[in-house]
Amino acid sequence: MGCREWENDSLKRVSLLISHTRPPTPHTHGSDIAFVVVKLSPDWAGMRKLLIVLAILFTAVPLCAQWRRANLYGADVRALIIDPSNPDTLYLGTSGGEVYVSTDGAKSWQNPRGGIPFPGYVVDNLVLDRKGRLWAACWGAWGGGVVAVSEDGGKTWARRDAGLEDFSVRAIAIDPHDADYVLIGGLTGVYRSTDGGDSWEQISDQINVESLALDPRSHDRIYVGTWRQGTRSDDGGKTWKLINNGMVLDTDMFSITIDRYNPDKVWVSTCGWVYATPNRGENWTRYRDGFNNRRIHDIELDPCDPDSIFAGSVAGLYRSHDGGKSWYSIGDESLVVNTIALHPQRPGRVILGVEGDGVYVSHDNAKTFTRTCDGLRNLTITSIAADASQPKNVYAAVAFGGASSGIYRSTDAGATWKKLPTNDLPQILSLVITEDAAVKFVAGTEKGFFWSADGESWTQAPPAGYPIRVDKVLRFNRIRYFAATAEGVFTSRDAGKSWYRLAGAENRAVDIAIGNLGEKRALFALTNAGLRAFDGMQWMAVAAAPSKGRTLAVRGSGDDQLVFIAGAQGVKAGRIDANGAWTEMEAPDAQFAAVFGGSRSTDNFVFLTSRQQHEMLVAEPKASDWRSFPLPSWTAEVTSVALDPFNTDRLYVGTLGEGVFIYEGKSGKYEAKKKVAEAVAVTGTN
Repeated sequence: MGCREWENDSLKRVSLLISHTRPPTPHTHGSDIAFVVVKLSPDWAGMRKLLIVLAILFTAVPLCAQWRRANLYGADVRALIIDPSNPDTLYLGTSGGEVYVSTDGAKSWQNPRGGIPFPGYVVDNLVLDRKGRLWAACWGAWGGGVVAVSEDGGKTWARRDAGLEDFSVRAIAIDPHDADYVLIGGLTGVYRSTDGGDSWEQISDQINVESLALDPRSHDRIYVGTWRQGTRSDDGGKTWKLINNGMVLDTDMFSITIDRYNPDKVWVSTCGWVYATPNRGENWTRYRDGFNNRRIHDIELDPCDPDSIFAGSVAGLYRSHDGGKSWYSIGDESLVVNTIALHPQRPGRVILGVEGDGVYVSHDNAKTFTRTCDGLRNLTITSIAADASQPKNVYAAVAFGGASSGIYRSTDAGATWKKLPTNDLPQILSLVITEDAAVKFVAGTEKGFFWSADGESWTQAPPAGYPIRVDKVLRFNRIRYFAATAEGVFTSRDAGKSWYRLAGAENRAVDIAIGNLGEKRALFALTNAGLRAFDGMQWMAVAAAPSKGRTLAVRGSGDDQLVFIAGAQGVKAGRIDANGAWTEMEAPDAQFAAVFGGSRSTDNFVFLTSRQQHEMLVAEPKASDWRSFPLPSWTAEVTSVALDPFNTDRLYVGTLGEGVFIYEGKSGKYEAKKKVAEAVAVTGTN
């Protein structure tokens, strides 16, 4: 795999879960005013250029009184820094647009804002300037970027990127002697501000900038790392020099670290081990002796030992005791270390920011590490399932979370959680919990089917000869199961212990649901060839059904049955007759939507979520009207819904990057929102 092919691999995998969602607008504060997107143009390049917005008074988005957030902790950490003036205050940025703070040396974490300041953006860089202001540089999962500053430790934010909203920011550097001198770098160049971000000028058109650094002796000396080697300016960006002597061509410079005791000496972490220069980049030496892998994300010099260096890699933490000449692995090689934080007033303490798995801390010079994630809730839940045989028992599948991935169990309706020993399983995408003691768990994963009687010992079900991406597993009865996979629709006739593909079901299926064709029970499959139905004997195309969608759900049965298909284009509802013909019915106006089926006894519910409406709708089996309740947060992207089989007023919701929420209460009557007139004030970019 090439250097750039690996970039943000976990985000690419997660993006398969959210292709129906839209890019939101970052929530930043200016005198406690935030802007919330109400309407966006169909094309995302134009979305950021035409925003019809409402300005609302907004200090933080609290959870509704009927929602509570599960204490399930972890995060995909992309930035981690320590306050130079206070060694026990740390700031952390995630791939979910969150910023957290710890005031007890990373023992616990708080979200100072109470919400996500940069939804849809990756907080890749955090910097504290000499005035104590916290800067965040973010790039958007759908393009563009954000540069923002907080003067109260992350409680409120103000954007500092006027005119650069389309700029994908990948790096930031601030003069340690002048807090208003700021550099940012990204995919289309380097920009400088000398007034604290009020205005910017481009000083380099170098593309694919990945890292920046300023010589602490003079901000006129600037180092720029790109996807292919680096450059240096000695005159404040007027002229630039390629600094690549000793580097291979395909050298992606992830980070640049200047030796505080000898600023002429510079270290860089790259996709091909680490490099060091004694003369400001005139000559480089590559060091790789002892590394078991080549992709190094961060390199930090021990402030208490000039010969001790730490390197964070895609396979754990490495250390050198001889100035980088040789390296050895320390700690868990399953961790993807994105960032390392050290402080001279805390000798022997090493803090790691880990991809998908939060924070690890060592107080014995990296001999042992402890996971310290209390308060971090940046977890992706791919599936959530309630146990119909045990009250208050619920299971959640965490995916793309590094060592924290796996299945978690709560026996108290989500108040506390315990991880099951599922570390050897691939990423779990769908989970079914049964009352069958012989096959209690059936899981669909990135690499096939697995089952277990106790959640501890797992068996891979045939076919096991090649990996099959299983997006959804659906239980039809005690022994019959169906599954939507990348290789078509599969079925099991032995409670999930073995599987085979249904004849005529070769098209990729993204979702499936059980319903009726006339008086016959039927399986509906949403495939790349459209909506198809299986009556137990043969497949048929559903004529006139929507051709695109990401999620599928069925409400009711017989003449009352409605089939819902949702995706980026909205939600469609229809009745399907015995001959497989679709008749369109009325559905809520909800763009970038998702639908989820839920059942209690023999009743089938449909849940519809849309960030456009900031609420969840529920269609009850025998009711014609929709009911509603607010989403747990303004930024929640729902991935899974489970009804509590013992409490009709409780449901569990899994989200993309925000963990698990529990709703306890009644729904209210749904009132369709009036469309916002396009005469509302427009904020535009170039």
